Amino acid sequence: MKRKTSIFLLLFTACLFVFPEAEAQNETRKTFGNSLAVQPLYWLNNGFRIDYERRLKNPSQWLQVSAIGYYVENESNPWDVWTFSDFSFNEVWGAGLEVNYKWFPFRRQRVYVSGGLSASHFNMEYDEVGYRYTSYQIDGLTYYESQWENYQVSQRFNRIGTNLCTGIQNRPTRRFLIDGYVGIGFMYSFYDPDKYHPDNYLNSLSYRGLTLTAGFRIGFRL
Repeated sequence: MKRKTSIFLLLFTACLFVFPEAEAQNETRKTFGNSLAVQPLYWLNNGFRIDYERRLKNPSQWLQVSAIGYYVENESNPWDVWTFSDFSFNEVWGAGLEVNYKWFPFRRQRVYVSGGLSASHFNMEYDEVGYRYTSYQIDGLTYYESQWENYQVSQRFNRIGTNLCTGIQNRPTRRFLIDGYVGIGFMYSFYDPDKYHPDNYLNSLSYRGLTLTAGFRIGFRL
């Protein structure tokens, strides 16, 4: 994972700085008010993220809406963040929505500051072994019987978060864009504490606390 992530980051950094003037040469031809982009690093983790941006009345202000999804089966991806522990699960799936306000303080609109809110839901399916009790009635009396068996359990995680980022956006051509960002945030996860949940480390579904975020997107202006 580290090797492929490093390659992605090197390519991204090169694209940001190798073509710094292409946008300026064509800025007067047409002003675009929308963009659609994806974030490749999500693919390494069996997920996807699609970002839609729309320019507001002020040309330096944009609204970004992001759709996020994951589906991971046990050991289906050696790089996924859900297998950092020895715990074995059957599958994890989830979806989320993130909304960010984006502000370009300079006229060339390369450096920006953004902030926003996110909400997501994840479902983890895993097996447990133990006694399960079933009830039945005979002549109006209720009896309980225990059986030792393997059964499937669902743990649900509902997460809300906020973030504050700064980034650089470059446009090598009139429509193509590359965007990289870093920042901090806060995440809080709601779940059933009586069921299994990962330790409270930074990448876990049950994490509660400050977060670090970084990434890059590639896309097109519309």
